[in-house]
Amino acid sequence: MAAPDRRSPGPPRGPRAAAATAAIAILLAAARPGPAAEPAGVLPPVIAGTCLACHGDGAASGGIDFESLAPDAPRGERARLVSRAIEAIDSGAMPPDGEPALDDATRTEAIRSLRDRLGEVARDVPTPRLPLQRLNRLHYNNSVRDLFRLSRDLFPLPEKLMTRYDPYLLAPPDPSAPPRLPDVVHVASHALEPPPGLEGVKPYPKDLRAEHGFDNQADELTLSPLLLDAFLRLAHSIVESPDFTPDTVGIWGEFFAAPAEGSDAAAEARMRLDRFLRIAFRGPVEPETLDRYAAFAGAKLARGLPFPEAMKKTAAAALSSPRFLYRVSATGRDDLPLAVAARLSAFLWGSCPDEELLALAETGAILHPDVLDRTVTRMLADPRIERFLDTFPAQWMQLENALAATPDPALARDFHLVPGTPASVQLILEPLLLFDAVFVEERPLAELIAPTTHYHSDFLRTWYHGPPATTAAEAERAAHEESLRRQLRAREFHRVPCDDPRFGGIVTNAAVASMTSGPTRTHPVARGVWIVDVIFNDPPAPPPADVPPLADDRADEHRTIRERFAAHREHPSCAGCHTKLDPLGFALENYDLAGRWRDRYSSGHDVDAGGTLFRRRAFDDAVAFKGAIVAERERFVRAFTAHLLRFALGRELVPADRLEIEEILRRTAPGGHAIKAIIRAVVRSERFRDFGQSTETDAR
Repeated sequence: MAAPDRRSPGPPRGPRAAAATAAIAILLAAARPGPAAEPAGVLPPVIAGTCLACHGDGAASGGIDFESLAPDAPRGERARLVSRAIEAIDSGAMPPDGEPALDDATRTEAIRSLRDRLGEVARDVPTPRLPLQRLNRLHYNNSVRDLFRLSRDLFPLPEKLMTRYDPYLLAPPDPSAPPRLPDVVHVASHALEPPPGLEGVKPYPKDLRAEHGFDNQADELTLSPLLLDAFLRLAHSIVESPDFTPDTVGIWGEFFAAPAEGSDAAAEARMRLDRFLRIAFRGPVEPETLDRYAAFAGAKLARGLPFPEAMKKTAAAALSSPRFLYRVSATGRDDLPLAVAARLSAFLWGSCPDEELLALAETGAILHPDVLDRTVTRMLADPRIERFLDTFPAQWMQLENALAATPDPALARDFHLVPGTPASVQLILEPLLLFDAVFVEERPLAELIAPTTHYHSDFLRTWYHGPPATTAAEAERAAHEESLRRQLRAREFHRVPCDDPRFGGIVTNAAVASMTSGPTRTHPVARGVWIVDVIFNDPPAPPPADVPPLADDRADEHRTIRERFAAHREHPSCAGCHTKLDPLGFALENYDLAGRWRDRYSSGHDVDAGGTLFRRRAFDDAVAFKGAIVAERERFVRAFTAHLLRFALGRELVPADRLEIEEILRRTAPGGHAIKAIIRAVVRSERFRDFGQSTETDAR
C-alpha cells in the first residue's frame, strides 16, 4: 500500500470492485471464525472502505491490487501482497495522508489478522533456491588466515572500520559475573590507511553491495572469468610472498616443512593434504579428489621441487578451486549438517568451520538443538566473533559512507584539520563502540537508540561540547582546533553517562549526521532515508528522474529548508515518499552538517524539528524523536532482526521470513531483545536450515 492516486475513499463500485471484495473476503476468512464470504471482525470494513478505491477495481497503487488475491492466485503472490499490506498499515503509510488514520485498536487488530492470514498462505511457499555463495573479500581473507594460521591479513582491508587494541571481546574470567566492557578501551580506525598485508599480495576489488549495503549476498557474489583469473593469481601470490614464512604461517611445521630425511615425501604430502583439504573444502574430501591433489604434489616433487615449494603450489591450487571459493550448500538432507556449519561459521566468524565445528557437522550432531546452542555459545565467546562485529554493524549502519563526508571547509574547517585524516575517523568509532557494548553486555536493543552510557574520546567530547560560536575570537578558535588536532589520533575512549539526551545512540551522532549531509547543507531526505532503511527496514523507492533540484541555502535564504522542501511534496511523483521521509529527516535538523547541535540556521531562521512518527508519535525535537523510536521499539527490533536474518542467510527475505521474525521477537522479548539472544534465535530458526527449493512449480 504505497501512496495512492488520491481517489476518494468509499465503498467499491462495479463488478471488478465486487470481485475484489470477494477476493479479500476469501483472503481474510481464516483470520476469524465465520463464513468465507463474510468474515467477521474489523478487517473487511477497513479494507473494503479504505483500500479498494486505490488497490482494487482495476487500480494497483503501489503495486498492490487486491483483485490478484483470487482463490486460484499463486500462494507466493498472495503472501507477497499480505506482507506488503502489513508493512503499510504498521508503518502508518496506509491509510494515506488526507484520510482518517486507523485508531490503535483497529490497526492492531488489522495487523494481527493479516499476520494470521500470512501464516496461512506463506508456510508452504518454497524459498527460492539460494545461489552458490562465493566468498567475499573478508571471508576469503579470514578463511585463508585460519587455514594457514597466518599472523596478519592477506591484503589491506579498508572495510574494517575499527581496530580494537583490548581483548574485551573474550569471555570474562568469571562466567558468573555479568559481562562488561572496561571503562576505558583503546580503539582506532585505520580504514583510510589500512595495514598493508603480505608483501606482493594484491586483493581483488571490493564486492558489490546489495540493496541495503551487505556485501555477503549470494546473488551479488558472481564469479566472472576475469575474477576467476584474479583468484588464481591471488592464490599464488599468497604462498610466494616473502612474508609467507615459518614465522608468519602457523601450520608451517605440520604442512610445509620437509619431512624427515629418508621418508616417502609423496606419501607424506598425501597424508598432510588429507587434513588440509578437509578444512579448505569445509568437509570430507572424496578419495579421487585427494588423489588428484596428491598426484599434483607428487609431480612437483618428481621434478625436483623442494618439499615446501611443492606444497605451496598444491595449496595455491586448492585456494583456486571452486570447492574453496564457494561455500557448501545443501541439496538434500545428507548435505544439510555441513551446509549449516558453513553458514554458521560465515555468519559469526566470517570464515570456514574449524575442526570442532566440522566434526559436529560430519556426525550430524550440529542439527541437534542442544548441540547447536552450545556451539553458538562457544562461537560467541571466541575471539573470532570480532569478525561479526567488524562487518554487520558497520554495514547495517552504512558507516563507510561517513568516511566520504566532505563538508565545506568554510563551514566546518575543523573537519579537515589533518590532511588525509578527516574527523570522521574518530566519529565512526562512537556508534561502533556502542554496538560492541550493547552486544557484549547483553543490554536491551533499545539502548542502541537511547543508551544510558556510551564511549567518548577527548576528541568527541571537544567535538560535541567544545566548539566556540562562529563569532568567537580567532585565538579561541585556534586553541580549539589545535586541541582537536592533537586528539584526532587518540585511541583512548572512556565510558561516560549519556547525561545530555541530545547526543548518544546510533541515530544522534556526528558520523550519521555528517554522512547524510552535503558539502554546504544538511540533507533531510538523506537522513529520512537512513532512518526508514536502517532503523525501520522500510527503504523507499528510488526518486523519479524529473525531480527539480532544491535551491542551495545561500541562494534562497529567505525561506527555511522545510519551506523549500514543501515544493517537492507538491510534485505528484514526490508526494508519497516525501510525506514519509521528510518528518524523519527534519527530526534531525538540529544537527548541522558536522553533527553539532544548532538551534538556528546560519540565515537566522529557527530550526523546526517537529513531526510525527508513524502518524501517532508526535515530537518537537531530536530528543523527543528518539523517545518516539523507543516507544516504537518493537518496530525497531523487528527491523533489526530482519537485517540480521538477511545478513545471516545471505539472501533477500521473502514473506515467510516475516513469520520467523515474529517468533524470534517472541523468544527474545524477556531479555529486552539482546543482540546475542537474537543471534541465538536466528540460528535456531527453521530459516537458518533452509537453503531453498526449486521454484519451477508454485505451491498453491
